[in-house]
Amino acid sequence: MGGMDTFVEHVIDGDWSGEGRPSDGLLNTVLDLKAATQLSQKLEQRLLLSQKDIRNSLDENYLTYSAAVTKAESAQSSIAQLLQGVDELQLMLGDEETGIQTRLDTAIKNEEQICERVQSNSAILQCLTQLSAINRELQDMDRLVQSGELDKAAQKAESIETTVNAMENIEDTHIAAILVERVNLARMNIKENVLREFHKVIAVETNANSANLRVDTSRLKGRISVLFAALDSVKDGENVLKELALYIISAFVKPVLAAQLVTHDDAESPTSEFNVQLSNDSDTTPTDEVCDLVLSIVAFVSRFLGGRVWVDVALTELAQLVLQRCYLQRIPETRTELASFHKTVDALSGFEATLLAQCADPSIERPIQAAVKRLDELFVERQCARALEKSRRAAESTAFAVYKMDTHQEWSLAFVQATVEDPDTKLASSFAQSIKEHPAAVFPQCIISESIVETVSSAYRLLNESMQCNEPGLAQRLAETAQNVLDVYCVLFPVVHRQQLRKVPALALQFFNDCMYGAHHCTILGQLAAAENNVNPNWSAVARKFFDSGIRHVAELAESESRELKSLVGADNGTGFYNASDEQQQDALAKSLKRGRLALTQLCAAMRPPNVTPHMFYRILGRYLDAMFAAIIDGIVGVRDIGVDDSQVLSDHCRAAYSLVSLFHLDPEITCAYSTLTSAALVNSTDEQGDALLDSDDESDESETTAQGVRLAKKHCQMSDKLVQLADILMISRADILARRRAGLLAQYSVNELVSLVRALFSDTHERALDIDELKRI
Repeated sequence: MGGMDTFVEHVIDGDWSGEGRPSDGLLNTVLDLKAATQLSQKLEQRLLLSQKDIRNSLDENYLTYSAAVTKAESAQSSIAQLLQGVDELQLMLGDEETGIQTRLDTAIKNEEQICERVQSNSAILQCLTQLSAINRELQDMDRLVQSGELDKAAQKAESIETTVNAMENIEDTHIAAILVERVNLARMNIKENVLREFHKVIAVETNANSANLRVDTSRLKGRISVLFAALDSVKDGENVLKELALYIISAFVKPVLAAQLVTHDDAESPTSEFNVQLSNDSDTTPTDEVCDLVLSIVAFVSRFLGGRVWVDVALTELAQLVLQRCYLQRIPETRTELASFHKTVDALSGFEATLLAQCADPSIERPIQAAVKRLDELFVERQCARALEKSRRAAESTAFAVYKMDTHQEWSLAFVQATVEDPDTKLASSFAQSIKEHPAAVFPQCIISESIVETVSSAYRLLNESMQCNEPGLAQRLAETAQNVLDVYCVLFPVVHRQQLRKVPALALQFFNDCMYGAHHCTILGQLAAAENNVNPNWSAVARKFFDSGIRHVAELAESESRELKSLVGADNGTGFYNASDEQQQDALAKSLKRGRLALTQLCAAMRPPNVTPHMFYRILGRYLDAMFAAIIDGIVGVRDIGVDDSQVLSDHCRAAYSLVSLFHLDPEITCAYSTLTSAALVNSTDEQGDALLDSDDESDESETTAQGVRLAKKHCQMSDKLVQLADILMISRADILARRRAGLLAQYSVNELVSLVRALFSDTHERALDIDELKRI
């Protein structure tokens, strides 16, 4: 029965899962009738129950399906209506007349703007809240400043600035700039208050005899820490300490160091005062005492205000002041002084090491150390600057002091030694050797200025120093300065004294001598420098500049005085020589010649040797006489009618004028000293300079004044012969005039001049016309 039961259950349930078919379970199964009947009944019951379950299931499923179908139909109808409404809405949105799309777009934009405004108002509200808080902070900061709580005020200022910088809403705006400026002003106010309180603590009093630095300790109690805390908190607080230290230096230290003698009691003052006695009427305080004084001032201030006051800049400034007073202003002027200057150098080096040890930056520049390394350079700079300044003062001086040579100046080793050497300066051995090997030279006796002598001496000393200098660059600089001092004098003197050179003939002649003297020594110095392989091509240029300047000013003098002399003895258009036989006219001619003689005599007195060399005297006098003789000749030639009596008077007038050549005569005792000199004796390479001063033929001895005057007049006065010939022409016949013309004795006269004279002297006849034609043919 077990197999049958299983078969029936699986048939009814329909869940067979075994192998094969369900009926296979019935194989080999034997059933009796009863069992079969029971099985049949059981199967029938099972079928009935199954039918009932199936029917109930179908009923339930039908009801569910029917309801679903009904709902689906309803939904389908709604969807159709909705689609129809959507189509209608799309038609309405696309209609421009209705404006629904436009209104919707506008509404959307308005909504977006409202949202943005809301966000912006929220940000503004937040920003205003922050600004209100910042404003309260600013008010609190101001109250702290007013109450003197500067340290808290400084902290508050930095906090406000941090807050402002963190506010992104006002970044790069005008409000942010105003707040930052407000904070900066507050910070500045804090620093000013700190500095003001420091100034209340420190009092400085100075006068010609003393300097006093006083610290009010009663104001310091409890305030130093507050002031320094404020400076630590505020930005750029170190600048306040810098200003304070520089104030102490400017108000107290500088006046102290400006005095020659300073004295101070080293004992600490119980009244918190630092007193220094000042004096400018006694010796200078030694360098080591000055250094100790400055260190005492630093220690005094540090004792009451703290070492932080002396910032690096202030300490460096103190070192600079001591350097200026004790080093730069005392640079030696001679090598003897330079050798003994090392004690000062050691004292200054130790002072700087002690002073700058307080600096926060160990690598700070050390001015004294740097200056000590440049001692040789500073020594040379001092010498050069001093020499140039001396040359400038000499050129600008209005004293015009005269240096009179007792004899000719012989250039030699002895001369250079006398020029260069003094108790502190010796002639360099190489320089002395070069001088010994250089050919001897002579400068003729004349009057020069003391200023040119001093300038030339400075040039020799500088060149001597250059030959003792071991540094080539410094040696070259000294040699160039030697050239420059002469160049400065040559250029500056005629510019500064231009009016005096024009108005005072003696000064112009003295300047000419100065220029020749300068050119003379420039040439020698150039040759000496070249011998030492220290060639400076500017030496020859300066020598040429001296020479040209002297010649130019003498030429200007001669031109100016010549015009004056011509105006004294001449007559415009010859009117002064008409009717010469008239008594009044004779008096006028005599007076004009007398005025000319007087003026010329005065000029000769100003340039008579040894004021200038005889050669220069003759040359300038020749220029003056040429001007006077030319004025007389031109005046007489310009007369159209000369009577017999007039010709006699004019002839005598010419001979009287010619007598001025006697001024060429000089005392033989004076000129004989120049007779042995030649232009080659001056400087062996500048014959042109020598020719401007000397001509040994001019100084040859003459026993008779007239003979010497005539000889020199023929050489230096071109118009002297012409004036004598005019005196003869006025008295001789036409035949004699023709004869002398044919013989070449009247070569200085042009044909027109002779024709004018013949027409003025002789009556208008046929013979005169023939003679004039003959003169034109000759």
